Amino acid sequence: MPINNIKLIIFDVDGVLINSKKNMEYSFNKMCEDNSIKDIKFKSYFQNIGKPFENIMKDIGINKNVKKLKKEYFFNTRLFKDKIKPYQSVYSTLLKLQKKFYLGIVTSKIKKNTLNFMNHFFPKIKFKMISSPTKKLKGKPHPDLILNMLKKMNIPKNQSVYVGDTYHDFLATKNAKINFIFAKYGYNEVNKKKISAKHTLKKFSEMLDLVR
Repeated sequence: MPINNIKLIIFDVDGVLINSKKNMEYSFNKMCEDNSIKDIKFKSYFQNIGKPFENIMKDIGINKNVKKLKKEYFFNTRLFKDKIKPYQSVYSTLLKLQKKFYLGIVTSKIKKNTLNFMNHFFPKIKFKMISSPTKKLKGKPHPDLILNMLKKMNIPKNQSVYVGDTYHDFLATKNAKINFIFAKYGYNEVNKKKISAKHTLKKFSEMLDLVR
């Protein structure tokens, strides 16, 4: 069953629009190597994907120089941009969707990187808003970024939908009380069974049948 009367579609980035796992792995490992961090594996980082970088660092036991590490990590993600691949049919599907709906992004990536990647991979797509965590707006699973976008764009909750691939995405939409579409092809290995989604995607092109 499609979700009707939608005006705004909000997307997560990693695991939904782009396959960036290799990019993250190269970036994380370089960050660790450059800072002599030897006892933390990428697997631990990746299991927490979806939350803000600072929160992930805390959860995996890194509490020192987090601001410096964040700067280096996200610099590395631009350095290893060639390791990123958009999922099949994302660009062509977004081109069709933007003719009917407003498109937005809520991500835990820093905004500078998000803009860089979106302009590179999807140059003709006009995202009305791109939101990342700030000092005033908490990242997922908090609803702050989603609610702020709805407020600024004057979109009712029932006329919006968020497309995500992790449990943190699901919780954010639950906390914001908006529609959720679960991208099953993404990074959902952890807590997958806790995601109770009425609407799912096996591939991104199915978006065209899920929103009206």
